[in-house]
Amino acid sequence: MRITVLKGGWSSERDISLKSAAFVSEQLRKLGHKIYELDIPSKNLRYITDQLYDSAPDFIFNALHGYGGEDGVIQGVLEVFGVPYNTTGVLGSAISFHKSVCKNIVSFHGVKVIDGYDIPAKEIYNINRPGGIKMDYPFIVKPAENGSSIGVSLITSTCDLANFMNLEWTHGQDIVVERYIEGREFSVLIMKGRVIGAVEIISRNRFYDYNSKYDENGSTHLCNFDLDKKTKEKMYKMAVKAFNTCHCRGISRADFKYDGTDVYFLELNTQPGMTEASLVPDIAKFYCIEIGSILIDGQFNKSTN
Repeated sequence: MRITVLKGGWSSERDISLKSAAFVSEQLRKLGHKIYELDIPSKNLRYITDQLYDSAPDFIFNALHGYGGEDGVIQGVLEVFGVPYNTTGVLGSAISFHKSVCKNIVSFHGVKVIDGYDIPAKEIYNINRPGGIKMDYPFIVKPAENGSSIGVSLITSTCDLANFMNLEWTHGQDIVVERYIEGREFSVLIMKGRVIGAVEIISRNRFYDYNSKYDENGSTHLCNFDLDKKTKEKMYKMAVKAFNTCHCRGISRADFKYDGTDVYFLELNTQPGMTEASLVPDIAKFYCIEIGSILIDGQFNKSTN
């Protein structure tokens, strides 16, 4: 096929997108496809559509991450363009990208989530102050709309909170503040509504932050992890429930925390990273799945147009 790979974008995850696109393009070329890489450096609809028409694709692989790439924006453009593309559609992308909305929806449908608050950015400096929300230490503060752990802070003490308050918040208008759970972290790969496999993440740092995700030796991925059958089945059921209730399709990755007693849903990623250090390629390799079947067959979604 003639495949156009969208890369770059204008979000804070542009560099990760470029790495994902490079990996994806290499894998697709190995399968014999003709690849055209389309770098999208800014919001420019005419440029995007002109380039799409010029590349005349049979299929579009969206390797964009963050704002514009995962939140339903580019998916809307692709729906109008009318060529089959990978990833979840407009509605599912918008729901899943907004952590507060996603969390509230899956919780309503019985998925166990972590206690916390959804607050507007203007209230961030009132945490643990008179009139503001009250949180016991430790807790996490993170953007409701972002990926790659960009903007995530672990607050373990009043000193941490004071230092955090001295920083300017530049990560969007909506914020999630939730209890921090010490324990093990897992990521489950769902393809077409079925669990393919999972990985346990052993982070070099206290939580799976940006450096742990992308630095060399920042984390270890264990696909042959030891977890009791009951807990694993519960986690897998919650992953599928989240996938279905958020209107996902193709592949997605659901992240969880396990405190030794119970397992908690963290978030849903409808456009997982595809770099050399990413989780999905590791899971596919461990379960002897050809990565091309995930890149194309697992995500071949015909536009509704």
